[in-house]
Amino acid sequence: MSFDKIFKLPSFSGNTDPWGPPAAIPESLKFNDVPYAPYSKNDKLGKVADWTESVKDPKDNKRQQQRGYRDPYHAYGANAAASFFNNDEDGDNASFSVVDNTKTRQPTVFKAKGRANNTNARTGGPNTRKPQKNRDASVKVTEEWELIQSNKFNELQKLSFDVPPSTDIGTYGYVSPYNKGLDKPRLNQNLKTLDRTIFNVTTSEDPVIQKLAEETAAKVFATDAIISLLMCTTKSVNPWDIIINKSGDKIFFDKRDGGPLDILSVDENSTDVPADSTDKSNINSAQNLAIEATYINQNFAVNAILENDPKKVKFANPNPFYNPDEEQDPLLAHGYRYKSFNLAESPEDEPINLVVRTEVDAVIPGKTPSFVNVRALNEYGPNGVLEWKNKFANQRGAIVTAEMKKNLCKLSRWTAQSILAGVSSLKIGFVSRQTPKDNTKHIIVGVIGQIPTQLASQINLNISNGWGIVKSIVNIATALD
Repeated sequence: MSFDKIFKLPSFSGNTDPWGPPAAIPESLKFNDVPYAPYSKNDKLGKVADWTESVKDPKDNKRQQQRGYRDPYHAYGANAAASFFNNDEDGDNASFSVVDNTKTRQPTVFKAKGRANNTNARTGGPNTRKPQKNRDASVKVTEEWELIQSNKFNELQKLSFDVPPSTDIGTYGYVSPYNKGLDKPRLNQNLKTLDRTIFNVTTSEDPVIQKLAEETAAKVFATDAIISLLMCTTKSVNPWDIIINKSGDKIFFDKRDGGPLDILSVDENSTDVPADSTDKSNINSAQNLAIEATYINQNFAVNAILENDPKKVKFANPNPFYNPDEEQDPLLAHGYRYKSFNLAESPEDEPINLVVRTEVDAVIPGKTPSFVNVRALNEYGPNGVLEWKNKFANQRGAIVTAEMKKNLCKLSRWTAQSILAGVSSLKIGFVSRQTPKDNTKHIIVGVIGQIPTQLASQINLNISNGWGIVKSIVNIATALD
């Protein structure tokens, strides 16, 4: 059987006027001088007309960001074909523009208290700056005040002055041995609340300084808290003030009662500082946190010593502020060293003696007893999460580094105070709340010890610059009538 009988094709009717290209193509329509564009049969053909191209699905943006993504509707070799056209045609097309009258949608900006003003903050975008907290002056400045001199931080940072070693004038009080049990790697010990009498007397009311002002040739008097604050001026963020009293040729640097020197700041240098609040029930407000930090430091000073240990060190004179007939609570073991620093420009010049009352918290017994200062940082869990208890033992370095950034000014002041007092070690306790919503119960999660001079290098504290600031302020006060 032949294939013609099996596969017989039907007949087609002819069309004398068909639709389509003519049988003979004119020369003007032939593909002359048309560049070759690469083409792959595996590529999908583009759409004839896409009126929704400007409206993109958000999922497409995510796909395009993935590695190896390729647009399925992109013409294969389109970029290569465009390179064949000459520059003359580009010049002709340069004068042609399309006006887009469609309204562009502005990006949404989310604003929240304590967070960055843009959505790039979480991913470390370029606009991660947070709004600055408005900080009012610590004391109201009235029109009657006379401006003596104004200094900028960048000017203070250039100051430098080297002070000779200090001279001990007198020692008062006594100190108990440091509790070495706090140096355990894993501590988690409850912070005991113990009532002790603690003094924070300003300079001009100190009976020892009053006596020295009458009997010695010293001209300037201050406490280590005030001098350390002046030294760390360029690191401070919160407002503060000091009072300079001048009596004849004697100058007294005093603190203001109820001022910033009576309480401790919390997260002063943080990018997310605690907010001010008039609501007294808000335990995480800046004021309540400052009171809590002061309360923790006072109790930590009691927990960090062995009060009943017989190896306590008594100084030459008793505590100048304690009167057992007037005080009901027992006295907290505390030592005072009065030191004299010469602020003269050169040894040949007339001495400008600065008398500073420095403080010592504890002692480590030995052949040569070494004195110690104790301080405490506190965790309050602003996001409702307390991490120190579980992470301090294994991630101590990260926690310490974070605290150095958030509390740089406070740590710098503690370091400067320790250097002024001449102690050999600064013990810093890390105290956390037992629960985020209770600011009355705390636990000590750990303690680290630092040599003050080494800690000053770690936090970039320049003592010579600090003395330069103190020297400049003393010169200004001396020139006043």
